[in-house]
Amino acid sequence: MTVRRALLALLLALGLLGALATNARADGDPGSDVLVYQNLFVAADANVSVPQQLELGNLLRAAATAGFPVRVAIVSQPNDLGAVTALWRKPAAYASFLGTELSLAYAQRLLIVMPNGFGFNWPGHSANAAYGVLGGVRIAPGGAGLATAAQNAVLALARASGIKLTVPAAGAAGPSAAGAGASAAAPGTEPGSQPTVAGAPSGTPVLLIAGIAVAVLLAGGAGGWLLLRRRGRLPARSRLPRLLRLPARPASGEAGRRQLAIPGTWLAGGFAAVAALLIVVHAVIQPSGSAAEDNTAQTSALTTNQNLDPGLKLSAAAPDFTLTDQFGQPVSMRSFRGKVVILAFNDAECTTICPLTTAALVNAKEMLGAAGSQVQLLGIDANPKAIAVEDLLSYSKLHGMLYQWRYLTGSLAQLESVWKAYSVGVTISQNQTDHEPAIFVIDQQGRLAKLYLTQQAYSAVGQLGQLLANEVSSLLPNHPAVNSHLSYTQIGGISPATGTTLPAAGGGYASLGPGQSGPGSRARLYLFFATWDQEITTLGGQLDALNAYQSAAAAAGLPSLTAVDVGSVEPSPSALPDFLNTVRQPLSYPVAIDASGQVADGYGVQGVPWFVLASPTGKVIWSWEVSTSGWLTTAALDKKVSTALARAAKSPS
Repeated sequence: MTVRRALLALLLALGLLGALATNARADGDPGSDVLVYQNLFVAADANVSVPQQLELGNLLRAAATAGFPVRVAIVSQPNDLGAVTALWRKPAAYASFLGTELSLAYAQRLLIVMPNGFGFNWPGHSANAAYGVLGGVRIAPGGAGLATAAQNAVLALARASGIKLTVPAAGAAGPSAAGAGASAAAPGTEPGSQPTVAGAPSGTPVLLIAGIAVAVLLAGGAGGWLLLRRRGRLPARSRLPRLLRLPARPASGEAGRRQLAIPGTWLAGGFAAVAALLIVVHAVIQPSGSAAEDNTAQTSALTTNQNLDPGLKLSAAAPDFTLTDQFGQPVSMRSFRGKVVILAFNDAECTTICPLTTAALVNAKEMLGAAGSQVQLLGIDANPKAIAVEDLLSYSKLHGMLYQWRYLTGSLAQLESVWKAYSVGVTISQNQTDHEPAIFVIDQQGRLAKLYLTQQAYSAVGQLGQLLANEVSSLLPNHPAVNSHLSYTQIGGISPATGTTLPAAGGGYASLGPGQSGPGSRARLYLFFATWDQEITTLGGQLDALNAYQSAAAAAGLPSLTAVDVGSVEPSPSALPDFLNTVRQPLSYPVAIDASGQVADGYGVQGVPWFVLASPTGKVIWSWEVSTSGWLTTAALDKKVSTALARAAKSPS
């Protein structure tokens, strides 16, 4: 019986240790999973040959040996970014994001190579000099071009730091110059480096885990002691250290002085019970959101949804600051202790991803019902060119956020200090501001709990709001219910190749998709917009001017126009009719309402206003982003559309 109980204690100890191991959770970014213990990330389908990977890995090891450590991520396509595809073709922003993810395990130079440019990050150091060097490095097309660019960039950066490197041959001796059986994923492993579990939640209570581990080990030790004792292999009592000796059995006349002796089986079981209790406590206090999020199907859907960032667990004090809100009043981070804070970095002139962020913030607070009073929404300006209080006030009004949040600004030096403290990259390229769409959830004690990145997907706004609401609920007392039960399954877009019908402004319906014939053409022209575009453009006047295009389209053999309001990011259902009432003349073309955002996603809209020209078969043959390229005159629009149609006719495939 003793042997059976001992074996049971040992098995229970191993089982508990396995239960503890199941708490790890991936964050959906392949680059961080690899670079936490290797110096090179290259996706298997990046078309970078194994010899090239080995050669680059050898160069990175040589650089580390020469005192110039650098890790490299080659990102050849959006899927290489996992759940953060919003950072595709934004190498500088991704470098800042990835640097933050790796900072606990790696805090040296980080180089990102994308087809359209480089990103560089080195915590605590300015990247300006590095970008000056990288500006002279050419990136050729294809996987080979990316790998060559990465090599040249490392050589150039090292040379700028006074270190001369040469590219070792792919077959050079060294840990990663392995034989023919070497894995293609292995180049870049640093000599002597210790693998780290990527994706382990950084907010896990270390002392609690240590306590669990100790209890499990003691349970195993007690079980082993029982086995040895049963088989008579333990040393004599007199040879054991005093603290490990069990009390001797009292003589028959010493019953009154008997000492308490604990059976070994009880001891093993007790340690196992303590370990189990600690694991239960760990599961209870670990922020896990609502019951819906714990559902296996929901978790699986969240992992595979490319339009939704599952979030990165954090565990550090939220950097404090004092800035000025949209009303000109001073606001400090510490003043919101006792509330859960949702903090977003937001460009006051943004017409791409920022409106999705603010819509999700409002959704999250509304989903919490009365518990929303325990939540504070904060925004921090992330546009160096629009830092006036008036800029923030205008954005807040047009997005229905005036009394929903505190939108903060300050001097450029103050803002740069906050951006740096939160590791949010803000860059200006070709007169366009680019920043990480970061959302931080901060607990009542002022500690960072979770980081999310908004994805450019209009149909995922509600899902992101629910994700934020569930995270907030996990931090609030009694975990209030979230009044939303959306699935985290990725919502598919509705493409121009699919016929669909949407509600139309003023009543009735508007038909979109192929087969909608107009005089002289079966192609379709669409303009996607939102009412808050008024902030940066004369939207009403431009919509009025498009009446001229519509009236001349039939005679010119051009496709008819349909405007589409992206309702998923409008502040309220009344925003569109209220705005249309201010337009000088009634519009001669239909205005459809895309309340779900699926049409905007399916048509490839990446910001509004956005023109899309679809062929008769539903293929997008031309698009135009107004926020970066400006409005077109009627004559210029006619020419652009005619040219695109002619080009499509010559190459119908």
